Amino acid sequence: MAANITFYDISSAPPLRTFAPNPWKTRFALNFKGVPYRTEWVDMPDITSLRERLGVPANRTLPDGTPYHTLPVIQDAKTGALLGDSFEIALYLDRNHPDGPKLFRPLTTGLTAAFNAQVDSIFTKHAALCSNMPFDPQSEEKIHDIFAKRAGVKSWNDLQMSDEQRDGLMVSFEADLGELSKAYRHTGGTTDHVWRLGGTASAQSQRPPPGREQAGPFLDG
Repeated sequence: MAANITFYDISSAPPLRTFAPNPWKTRFALNFKGVPYRTEWVDMPDITSLRERLGVPANRTLPDGTPYHTLPVIQDAKTGALLGDSFEIALYLDRNHPDGPKLFRPLTTGLTAAFNAQVDSIFTKHAALCSNMPFDPQSEEKIHDIFAKRAGVKSWNDLQMSDEQRDGLMVSFEADLGELSKAYRHTGGTTDHVWRLGGTASAQSQRPPPGREQAGPFLDG
């Protein structure tokens, strides 16, 4: 089957490979659903010009309010669709490629969006832990400037930490992930039914009656 989808991913140091979290989510989604695609590697300093050329607006802002362009982006030659957010891409893939496995369980889009936003907030808060990513050395200086702006500091040097500071940030990171993990440990309620196949008898009993499927799981407690 011909690959109609072009997937734009952030290039790394050789050998080229996916390393950034959000592009990884899209690559995983494409592979999981078995959707043919081809990868277009983009140097991080070129992402802004790529999105502007394609007409894909920035989906983030820097601390000072200016637009921040990042990847992934997919371009579907068959439908003409252009999407530049991993969550929106996942919705698009389920909608336009209904055969095969689903990325979203029924009635979970809103809950998944909230979960996704929480994950993004945690990783943004701890972005300084990403200083050892396999950046392309030819663009390293420009990439450092981009990361400094993303973090709201003056220079890359402001993101450098001592071992003690890094250990402290890891403690904070693990604590935030621990809070997030409670969504998976909850039992007996509607979230249990959403996150775990089948759920518990209590969760199953809370399923909404016909006609209330859209609101029920999120409003019934």
